[in-house]
Amino acid sequence: MMRVGTASIYAGIQLRLQRMAADLKSLNEKIASGKNLNRLSDDPIALVEAMKFKTAARQMDQYGRNLNTAASWFTASESTLSQTLDLVGRARELAVQMSSSSQDAENRDAAAAEIGDLLDHAISLGNTDLSGRYIFSGFETGTAPFTKIVVGGVETAQYNGDTNDFQVQVGKDQTLTVGRNGQTVFMDSGLFSTLGGLKKALEDDDLAGIGTQLENLTSVENYLNSQIADIGVRHNQAQVRENILSQIQFELKDQLSRVEDADIVEVMIQLNAKQLTYQAALAAAARVSEMSLLNYMD
Repeated sequence: MMRVGTASIYAGIQLRLQRMAADLKSLNEKIASGKNLNRLSDDPIALVEAMKFKTAARQMDQYGRNLNTAASWFTASESTLSQTLDLVGRARELAVQMSSSSQDAENRDAAAAEIGDLLDHAISLGNTDLSGRYIFSGFETGTAPFTKIVVGGVETAQYNGDTNDFQVQVGKDQTLTVGRNGQTVFMDSGLFSTLGGLKKALEDDDLAGIGTQLENLTSVENYLNSQIADIGVRHNQAQVRENILSQIQFELKDQLSRVEDADIVEVMIQLNAKQLTYQAALAAAARVSEMSLLNYMD
């Protein structure tokens, strides 16, 4: 009976040693990784919570990337429309000059050639792209939005995109309009038809026609200015959303840290205490082993 009792005690100590060795391994892993959670068995409930925070953080990161795309889109759109306004300003200068009765047909022909160049440049600006994606094509970002055509002997442009405004997701069930479609921005402004009409009036030495297109240029300028203002409003909305997103990301990081990160000082204290206990258990196991050996010798 004595031998069976000693063996039972020894088996119990061995089991305890195995558990303590596992605890020591876990504590050392926490120190090495700086994390409380290194495997599912560490704390299943906390691990599920940590995974939830990580999933949310990844989604916030995606929204952040979308807002970066939006910022680039706004910058490109505003730059394009500002250049277009400059172009319209030059067309206005020519129209004012050529509306004077002191100008002759030859001068108006030369001005018409420059207006033709301005029209080509305007179409090129309308086809601005970012990394291969056209910013004024609506959802059809792979399609060049504008091509030059002639209608009734007047040069102008046709729109090849769709009438959707390009959007990005910036929150759950929340999108931000990043770019207006080319129909809204350019075609509805009358830019191309006005430049084409001015070119034709200059070629025809038509003073009345030049005067009409000069008035149209004023409308074009006002319209484009309103589009630039609209970009500014949406850009401000994006910046507000970016600030909110940064706060959410900070809070998620803090919550994840509370669940996942180990208190290294506390873990070191636990490790030292566990090592002392483990050493004591090893000594006890050695004594039981000696007792068992003496029993066999009796």
